[in-house]
Amino acid sequence: MKIELLEMLACPCCRGDLLLNIQTEAMAEIKEGELVCKSCSHKYIISSFIPRFVESDEYVDTFSFEWNKHRQTQLDSISGTKESELTFQQKTGFTLGDLKNKLVLDAGCGAGRFMEVVEKNGGHIVGIDLSFAVDAAFKNMGLRQNVHLIQADIFKLPFKEEVFDYIFSIGVLHHTPDTKKAFQCLPKFLKKDGEIAIWVYSNEGFLVRMFNAVSACYRFFTTRMPKRLLYRLSYVSVPLYYPKMIPGIGHFLGMILPTSTHPIREWRILDTFDWYSPKYQWKHTFKEVMGWFRECGLHDLRQLTFPIAVRGRK
Repeated sequence: MKIELLEMLACPCCRGDLLLNIQTEAMAEIKEGELVCKSCSHKYIISSFIPRFVESDEYVDTFSFEWNKHRQTQLDSISGTKESELTFQQKTGFTLGDLKNKLVLDAGCGAGRFMEVVEKNGGHIVGIDLSFAVDAAFKNMGLRQNVHLIQADIFKLPFKEEVFDYIFSIGVLHHTPDTKKAFQCLPKFLKKDGEIAIWVYSNEGFLVRMFNAVSACYRFFTTRMPKRLLYRLSYVSVPLYYPKMIPGIGHFLGMILPTSTHPIREWRILDTFDWYSPKYQWKHTFKEVMGWFRECGLHDLRQLTFPIAVRGRK
């Protein structure tokens, strides 16, 4: 943890200020210590450089597993592509140049693929995740000057209000117990005129609803499997890639056995596991999500081209 992070933190229980007790430091970071609330005396540990505002990864243990297994799979700096950068722009609508010197929150950072995009383009990025993916993210980029990582619950975020210039959440909120309530926890942390963008799974269109229905049948079983067994079964996506590239046959196979068709082998395994393993996986429509933004008093709403991605201003 970097000392400057303390300026934006607040107790998630009572919103009180936090005192910092340092036990050990290394590489200009606080490695071990604790944060103590001045008001309610709650204590939160700092362990392995990361402030921990939760005691476990609760319902997201599969994400702890997958992101530590595939820590670098989706990083542009490792793959040599710009896929994460392009995905970030497509699903947030943010202009990369606008991020420079801005404070940005990644609400559900995983292994940090989008944090890397923000940091590369001059932003100061704070990543939170309920899972132990934060440990993978720290190994990837935690020691970079403009990067902060926190393990926390999106429903009880440990920040002062009106702190961030931008907030984004890409592919995360639909994996919580309640997508709408998770979203409603975020806007209060935006500065006035700050912007927020989210992307959640779609349930629009006949073919998408069919795909979701077929997947739900499989997920009834896969979400109850031991995660290591499911991970091994996800390797079926490797050979299936080739017949799925055949016109006609590929579309049929894609409907009866949905697996990733990403051209990179490791990415296919990761995406397939990611689809079938989470406990929660809700689907939404543009009308529904635009309504959440309006209910939170956000304006300048934009329905982005990628379903279901929406952006708004406080």
